[in-house]
Amino acid sequence: MINKTDSTNISARDSAELYTNSCSEYTTTYEHDKLITDWIKKEEDGEKLVADFQRRAGMVKGKHFLDLGFGSGLHIPAFINAGALVHGIEVNPILFEIANDLLRERGITSDLKLYDGIHIPYPDDYFDYIFSVSVLEHVTDLRAVINEINRVLKPGGRAYISFPNRWAPRETHTGFWLIHYFPRHIADYLFRMFGSSAVKELNLHFISYFSFRRALRGTHLQIICEIDASTRFRYFFKKILANMNIHFSSVLKTVMVILEKEI
Repeated sequence: MINKTDSTNISARDSAELYTNSCSEYTTTYEHDKLITDWIKKEEDGEKLVADFQRRAGMVKGKHFLDLGFGSGLHIPAFINAGALVHGIEVNPILFEIANDLLRERGITSDLKLYDGIHIPYPDDYFDYIFSVSVLEHVTDLRAVINEINRVLKPGGRAYISFPNRWAPRETHTGFWLIHYFPRHIADYLFRMFGSSAVKELNLHFISYFSFRRALRGTHLQIICEIDASTRFRYFFKKILANMNIHFSSVLKTVMVILEKEI
């Protein structure tokens, strides 16, 4: 007999296997297994993610919410259940179909669109919130995408952004150590020596907190330097960095910031 948790895992695993069997992007065992694990975790952690979003960015009920690069779509049901008016955009047609099938099977209606990877197909100042997790490292023109986020986000609106930190010792997608510290073309050559075509196939770029912050120049988007902490040490650590206008996640494995558009 399969319990509810096991059933959830099988659903996510099946959709992940469907994707990996339909594409050529995941060329090593590590990359394949990590994708499976990540998809299962997305569905299991949906409610926790919504809680973190609402604690850090704001309540989503009744708000226009954009999932930028929704991938498998496994985050979408949790945000819809919280009352968000969810819209989603994705560049990959296979993922687009997988996400649509997932929502259809669950009786969920959402506004999902394919897009070109840069131009967000919505009018200016449309969204209260934008959500983008593990997407920006796959875009060719980071600054152009940031400009689009700036355009479609309402004044006072917020964006929840997360991506792997370039300066973490182990590269997230491939599992290789330190190679991603090199310029992208050299990293690509070294990855291929070890059997991974991730740079080309995943359009993989390496972003740090500081290169991301540079991409915000000329926009109305500001990083909120959060200082809430569960211990006094963490509070003072975050406070010191905030005084230098540096978000605490700049030193973590994953950069995870809240942007706010100036009113």
